[in-house]
This record gives sequence, structure tokens and C-alpha cells, in this order.
Amino acid sequence: MKLKIKITEHEFEKIRPHFSAMKPRNIEGIFQIMVCGRKQIDVAKELEITNRAVSQMVRKAWDIYREHIALPEGWINITVKLPSELAEMVKDMERKALDKLPKEGI
Repeated sequence: MKLKIKITEHEFEKIRPHFSAMKPRNIEGIFQIMVCGRKQIDVAKELEITNRAVSQMVRKAWDIYREHIALPEGWINITVKLPSELAEMVKDMERKALDKLPKEGI
């Protein structure tokens, strides 16, 4: 049995800008799968595209989610106000810490 994993609508809205090259109807299909929990095969029929095409779109969406939203175990998200030079130092710290994670760690 396949494990069903969903994300919140709020999380989806955070990754939506990364779908700029996709057709709006395909983005809606991805939303239906990732947020509403619909089956890929049903969405493929509605969009009149192959199951494989839907699978590829969803895989790309999960990659975007992992890259931009998901946090490694034990990590937290914070928001701070810093001078630009300090902000760059913090971003560099994040990049270095992410580089130390196993590639499948997120």
C-alpha cells in the first residue's frame, strides 16, 4: 500500500512561484494531488495526459518542496532583521550546514 503524504495549502502557496513554467491547469492538478490527496491516475484522466506525465510533475513539485520548504530533522525556521552583510553571513552558514547533510536527508 502506497503511503499518502499531503502538504498544507499554505505550504503549496509558498512553492507555487516555482511553477512559473507550468500550465495553470497542471499546477491545479499538482495542488489536487499534494494538498487534497487525490489520486494521480484520476488527475491524469481529467487533464487528459499520461499517468507518467503527472508522476513527473508531482516528483518535480516534491523536489521543489524539499528544496524550499521542508526542514531537515531538528532544524527550525526563524525570521530576523539584520544588516545585509550579516544576512549574507547567515545565508552562508545555512548553505554550509545544508552541504553537510546527507543528500536524502531532507
